[in-house]
Amino acid sequence: MSTSSRYFKNTSEPSRRANAPEELIASLTRINAYNPPVQTCSTGWTFHGLYYGPTSIAYLFFRLSQHYPDLTFKGQSLLDWAQAYLDLGVHGLRETVDSNHCGVANEMLAQLAIRAAMENDPSLAQQLCSYESVVNDASGSDEWLYGRSGYLYLLRLARSAFEQDTKTMNVIDATLQKTVRRILSTTQPWSWHGKCYLGAAHGTFGILCQLVLSSPSSAETVQPILTQLLETKFPSGNFPSSLPPGSDRLVQFCHGGPGAVLALRSLRPHFPKLRNRIDSAIVAAQRDIWKRGVLTKQPCLCHGIAGNALALDDEAEFQHFVAYMASEVLENQGWLDQAGRDDQFVGLYTGEAGRSWVWAVADKKLDKNCVGFNDL
Repeated sequence: MSTSSRYFKNTSEPSRRANAPEELIASLTRINAYNPPVQTCSTGWTFHGLYYGPTSIAYLFFRLSQHYPDLTFKGQSLLDWAQAYLDLGVHGLRETVDSNHCGVANEMLAQLAIRAAMENDPSLAQQLCSYESVVNDASGSDEWLYGRSGYLYLLRLARSAFEQDTKTMNVIDATLQKTVRRILSTTQPWSWHGKCYLGAAHGTFGILCQLVLSSPSSAETVQPILTQLLETKFPSGNFPSSLPPGSDRLVQFCHGGPGAVLALRSLRPHFPKLRNRIDSAIVAAQRDIWKRGVLTKQPCLCHGIAGNALALDDEAEFQHFVAYMASEVLENQGWLDQAGRDDQFVGLYTGEAGRSWVWAVADKKLDKNCVGFNDL
């Protein structure tokens, strides 16, 4: 594979394919082998909610269990593995919650949301909701990774377990609506650390996606924002990482076209007046992803091939990208060199757990949604 500094030169037509069921098991095996669910001095974990750390791996196993209810891995159910990794996250519960750190990377909130969903425990859902006043104070962030729109995702995750529990659903829905109103009250444009980001992780695409998935009725209010956002597209089809637009160089989930495509897919049904423009933007971004999206960075969801693959609607193109994550390629490209040295290697958004999710999408022909972002 010839390469530029950021991406490998791709072929003109899809030509690669891997065995998704085999690669899924190989991926889960690497997670368990390099970072088993134990806490020792030599295998310390860091705690970053759904982004990376043991709780992120627990969430992978939990979501996989819903698509593979009968699969056993090393003699245990996927739910058993989810519980084993989730229990490690108790060590991270010293973390505080405030309006600058309340998104999907918050360990405390992620633990509450996953446990509420796994255990069908209304008290845990209510505890998650009890942070609303802190999350929605007069300061803080609105983005997905560390801010209020990430809190929206965690609330939807908790809500997924209580469709038959009207009382708990009402509490969660009320919290969702308060948080949506708080985000909408922020002076535009949304910013993070003083910069107007546009991407899925820290910016407007991610915020709009979480707002509309959490409160479809908010679509009319944010339509002017989405209209302006679509106008920022580069001639290449990519989107800037922030405003004012800089160089057209980042093509990844967190900054650029791939995250924009994932968000726009979820937004599309709610904006009939913008549907043609959304479709045009998706097609243009996907052409650019095909050209520049086989990234040289480790193939993870956040800034690698795994996240970029999910942005490709064409099944042959998707399978072609996914094949770059096959075990043989990981080894040949040196992407396994960091295995066992750092728990980011197995994290949901930073490493192997994210690859496992994409292998499951390929195997089960699931909707090409990104776990932890627009899958709920």
